[in-house]
Amino acid sequence: MLSRRSVNVSRMAVAAPLLLLLMASSAAGQSTEPAVFITTYPNATQGKITSFTMADDGMLTLVGVYDTSDTGAQTISLAPDGRHLAMAHGTANGQVEQLDIFAINSDATLSFVLTELVPDSPLDVAWLRSDLLAVVQTDFPSTVGIYAFDEVNATLIEIDREDSGSFSSNVISHPHGRYVFVNDSSGNKVSAFEVSDVDGTITPTAASATSGMYPLGMGTTSTGGRLYVGGGISGGGDKVHGYAVSFDDGSLTALPGSPYTSPGDSPKLAVATPDDRYLFVGHGSDATVRSFRIESDGSITSLGRSFDIGLQGTLGDIAMLDDYMLVTDNSSAVDGKSGVYVFRVNSDGSFSMVGSDLFDTQTSTPNTMAVWNPETGMYLDSSPLIGGTQARFEVTGAGNAQDTALVYSLAGPGRTPLYGQGITLGLLLPIELISVKTSDATGFVAWNRTIPSKASGRTVWMQAAQAGRVSNVIGRSVQ
Repeated sequence: MLSRRSVNVSRMAVAAPLLLLLMASSAAGQSTEPAVFITTYPNATQGKITSFTMADDGMLTLVGVYDTSDTGAQTISLAPDGRHLAMAHGTANGQVEQLDIFAINSDATLSFVLTELVPDSPLDVAWLRSDLLAVVQTDFPSTVGIYAFDEVNATLIEIDREDSGSFSSNVISHPHGRYVFVNDSSGNKVSAFEVSDVDGTITPTAASATSGMYPLGMGTTSTGGRLYVGGGISGGGDKVHGYAVSFDDGSLTALPGSPYTSPGDSPKLAVATPDDRYLFVGHGSDATVRSFRIESDGSITSLGRSFDIGLQGTLGDIAMLDDYMLVTDNSSAVDGKSGVYVFRVNSDGSFSMVGSDLFDTQTSTPNTMAVWNPETGMYLDSSPLIGGTQARFEVTGAGNAQDTALVYSLAGPGRTPLYGQGITLGLLLPIELISVKTSDATGFVAWNRTIPSKASGRTVWMQAAQAGRVSNVIGRSVQ
């Protein structure tokens, strides 16, 4: 693959192999419509997940409310192929807690798959791949466990566990699946672990200090080149940190001017828009969400726009779904209402409420969210890349019977618009074409390619594309 002649040496040239892709098509993700899944705040009541679908105008339609296996639901994560949800509980057990897996159906309904016991307390979970899940054990000290999910046999088995610091409450996957980041709010650091392409285990690669301030609510840009965190009540209670992410080892380097001062009180989470132009920061003490512009060097500038959820601590979560921002209000205290707000993000970074008020989740304490966009639901994965042997590349969730291009770059991830094609590749130039194949009626397509022996030791970044949409980017080290 890596020895193939480059066919794309300019931004205009890279579009040429994709001119065959003339028709956009609907994604074959698990939910055929954009969907939102919201779990309840951790307390003593029965855990629940609310499912919505989203219309083109941002309006939400309630699909259903589903019981989880225990009380104290506290976190939720959606697999990158859109097929499964993972959620975990926090109770007074003190030893183990229950983690549930649900399958997502084409109409956004949920079907229970399994419950597995994990060490107390799993404050956060994150899918690394469609078959790999990271779960933090929040304790003194804390660890992060890696679990292999077998969809066919409905099993979830721990395959690795690594120390993550004094107190870890947040875990996220790098957009390209190569790294997993875990915070340590007592040790004031973020640890990066590299995910093995071979067996899914993780290896610590870098631990980056956060200037003596808490790292809370980590969020990356879509290209994975930047990571932002809230400082909570530390550092004056108004700081947002920004870091450049090394694609070599996941280490973090402070962006120019970081940490940044927010007009809000106690920043607790950061979420970038899909085009990486704006950053929305949620605050704990004043329960506001505020918008910032992401400058060309990664620094952020407050736009002076905000929305106040209400009481201290009632802003639950923020999520982006295409051009819409969703924000949960997790308490009905004082105003008698809780649920999820939807805002359309405008081209200047301002945001306008969809509908006249929040949407009712039919639960008392809606908190954390996971969202699914079928237009970005193409999922690319590969077997380990070993020089001199054959590797397999598979795409699921593609449009059925559509030409699908598999491309790669040795330069790394980035943003390369294909003018006239309606897509932006997540790769830096030069970008090379591997092959164009037609997906089958289920939206599946696969390639088998021999990896040149001389490619050993290199890192390759790959993506699949159809007219109007692209898959995730994956980074693989050639063994």
